[in-house]
Amino acid sequence: MTRMARLGAVLALLLSACGGEPQQEIRLLSGESRQELASSHMAAAVLERAGFEVTVASANLGQRWQRLWAGEADASLSIWMPEASAPFVERFFERLHDLGPNYLGPRLEEGEWPEGDRPHTLARRALEQGAPGALELLAGMRWQREELEWVLAEWQATGDPARAARAWLARKEGAD
Repeated sequence: MTRMARLGAVLALLLSACGGEPQQEIRLLSGESRQELASSHMAAAVLERAGFEVTVASANLGQRWQRLWAGEADASLSIWMPEASAPFVERFFERLHDLGPNYLGPRLEEGEWPEGDRPHTLARRALEQGAPGALELLAGMRWQREELEWVLAEWQATGDPARAARAWLARKEGAD
């Protein structure tokens, strides 16, 4: 092994030991409603197109806050704020980024959440160092009512929310 090859191997080991390898797996948490799952799969499709490996798991609102805070997940696009999440904000918010509301249309499920609430995207703060590209993509995700309705209809036709979200993304990219 040449001196340069040895130096390269040592540098690679040091970088991996220091967390220098960029994070490639993104763990998303979703609520259990069809709209929340569709939104999460839309985000997964965008992240996968950017080269990330993405898993989507569903959990109740309290579990989403707790798992994000504990680093067991990277982000959720279905954190209803401000009222529904009020009990969790003081306890868990210091380790999370609020990337803002992600659905810009009117409410699809009346009565499920407090009237003024909107789904926000929350990400664990460490994602900023581990996968800044993923954080940037998540921060830019905003859905229009028509987009979400299209994914829901496609999901109903195919029976697969991930497939419906990938079809939405292909359709959207074809229109740009």
